[in-house]
Amino acid sequence: MAKKRDIRHYRLIFICLMLSVLSWFAVKMPKNYTQTYRFDVEFVNLPQGRTISYQSDTTIFVEVTCKGTSLLSLSLKRKHLLVDYYCVTTPSQRKYFQTNIQSKQLKAYLIENLDFPQNTVIVEPNKIGLEMRSGK
Repeated sequence: MAKKRDIRHYRLIFICLMLSVLSWFAVKMPKNYTQTYRFDVEFVNLPQGRTISYQSDTTIFVEVTCKGTSLLSLSLKRKHLLVDYYCVTTPSQRKYFQTNIQSKQLKAYLIENLDFPQNTVIVEPNKIGLEMRSGK
């Protein structure tokens, strides 16, 4: 009889603990927070017959301000971003073997194609320099 009462006691404690965690999430998640994330960047879909011989930065730091629920989903995202070269560059940039991709171009790409929040700011670097060469 005492064993059955102990099991009920533990169940009650577990239920109270779960309710308190859910209440905490309900209070904290709607607030706005600012968080900085580190992402590794790899460019894909390069012009035909070209490969990257030099990339000035392979890591970007992105600062995001949004509600906790959006930050939670962003925290679960992969930390390796595949960036489509054709989507992030202009036609004039694609003509040359050397180009600088500005942070505003990366920001627009992240928001439009990778579902980042509107309040996304690329903290570092200001630009990513790429040098390409012909051949594989």
